[in-house]
Amino acid sequence: EPVAGPEESALYQGERYGNFSYAIPVATGGRYTAVLRFAESWFGPGRPGGGGAGSRVFDVYCNGQPLLREFDVFKAGGGSLRQVKKVFRSLEPNAQGKLNFEFVPVRNYGMINAIEVTEERP
Repeated sequence: EPVAGPEESALYQGERYGNFSYAIPVATGGRYTAVLRFAESWFGPGRPGGGGAGSRVFDVYCNGQPLLREFDVFKAGGGSLRQVKKVFRSLEPNAQGKLNFEFVPVRNYGMINAIEVTEERP
């Protein structure tokens, strides 16, 4: 189904959900910008999961530091099938040269549609 918003809808056609993490290798010594893209397709009026705001709430961490606490994609987007883009700057890799993103459920499972990581230039 199409997802409303300014970006290419295809970015939002697939998703991962659950209690999961990603370890993205990057060069040590740099700083990075991460763009996290979300669109609630399961919960909301007329959707398979029903409900709405508060049906899916989760936390997102990067290398143990909170990026989003009690994040509700439905609420942030103002409904189902709407793009939500969160940008985080100046992220530093851990000693192993990774950005570890963790998606931790608070209510139901966490989810993500796309992650983009770019190196920041001085």
